[in-house]
Amino acid sequence: MPDGLRIAESPSGAGRGVFATRMFKKGETIETCPMLIADEDRGDDLESGAEGYVFRWGDGRTALALGYGSLYNHSYSPNATTLETPDDLVITATRRIEPGDEIFINYMGTEQHGVWFDVLD
Repeated sequence: MPDGLRIAESPSGAGRGVFATRMFKKGETIETCPMLIADEDRGDDLESGAEGYVFRWGDGRTALALGYGSLYNHSYSPNATTLETPDDLVITATRRIEPGDEIFINYMGTEQHGVWFDVLD
């Protein structure tokens, strides 16, 4: 599994989350998550039972992040960002992250609305 990360219960009440076990500098890659990508005509099959853990990927496709990729919790004030490459989801620190900090991403990119759950921050 990725170096410098652990999974634990989030104090935000959002279930399990990803936490730093070492310091990450701004701009440093936290994790590169390989993606299992389903073609457009199979996207609904992949989503069954996995709502909230899959990503929309490209034009109508659905993908499941391996590694810890599907366990990062959402925040509209995240300390990490995501970049989609053809086969991977790259998580990068947007500011210094200290050991013990939970790592958050914005599920909606730069949008400040649109998630399907109550936001606690």
